[in-house]
Amino acid sequence: MDVRTLCLGVLSFGDSSGYGLRRSIKDWFGHFGQASLGAIYPALAKLSAAGEIETIDHVNAALEKRVFRITDSGRAKLRDHLSSLSGQEMVRSPFLAGLFFAHLMEMDDVHRLVDERVAELRGEQRRLRSLPMAEMTEGQRFTIRYALATTAAGIAFMEREGRAIITAIGRERDSH
Repeated sequence: MDVRTLCLGVLSFGDSSGYGLRRSIKDWFGHFGQASLGAIYPALAKLSAAGEIETIDHVNAALEKRVFRITDSGRAKLRDHLSSLSGQEMVRSPFLAGLFFAHLMEMDDVHRLVDERVAELRGEQRRLRSLPMAEMTEGQRFTIRYALATTAAGIAFMEREGRAIITAIGRERDSH
């Protein structure tokens, strides 16, 4: 999902500042999407120019101090985008890219990648468990439960296979 759609999605729940949008995107969508302030503010400018959001407070303030509201046009655009989604997931993983090229890496870096991935998964699991599920919609709760399930599977896989891959890469190098 692109940053403009994420912004429209957050604003569909209520008005927000640019900083509030960033925080909501991180909190709500961190398990399946990301957006930096450097991406959010240009997206807000484009959404505003397209009439899909409007500024409702602090008109002359900097973007991070303005409060934005989704317009009817923005709601229609969000619904159109949502209706065109597929069941496909796209994973972008520096960890997997690194391990794909593990044969070119130092073994210390391979160890570090595996250790960092396990720590990242455990941290994400803690973050997801801390979210206020009772205050969320059914769709939001589903995405959190799904993310928890995939995170738990990732942890289980890494606990089983993480050290095994390091050993296998070491053996592969020793045989060459």
